[in-house]
Amino acid sequence: MTVLCCGLFACGGPSTADDPSCASGERWTGGNHGSSLMHPGRDCIECHDRGEGPSYELVGTVYEGLAERNDCLGVPDVVVELKGADGATQRVTSNDAGNFALHEVTVEAPYTVRLLYEGRERAMTTAQTSFGCAECHTATGANDAPGRILAP
Repeated sequence: MTVLCCGLFACGGPSTADDPSCASGERWTGGNHGSSLMHPGRDCIECHDRGEGPSYELVGTVYEGLAERNDCLGVPDVVVELKGADGATQRVTSNDAGNFALHEVTVEAPYTVRLLYEGRERAMTTAQTSFGCAECHTATGANDAPGRILAP
């Protein structure tokens, strides 16, 4: 089952504001209001594991730039494809905030990731065992990640 991050079904219109410091020109301003558009770039699993909204196994945000700030909207319509050690694949598509999420990951770790967008692709160079993408893909990068997840 594919579900978009990071909260309940979107209620009402998006809570965004113009922000020229974001590559998209917009940022999330809705606080912790439950929405699939909320808090792009942040570690969704960290909050959701504390019971703040539904639980997810995999979450992340696709961006245009490596150093995007938290809450800047990312790139929509990017297909995130996981390929497990068992050979199975699972896909999820980023939403209007660039967020993507799965309640349940059905591929076996370690897994590889490939991003597909407008006929282009980008692949991670190393297999992963963690499903919390924002643990490493921060604005400054952590645990050897170069920064944000980039659209191809």
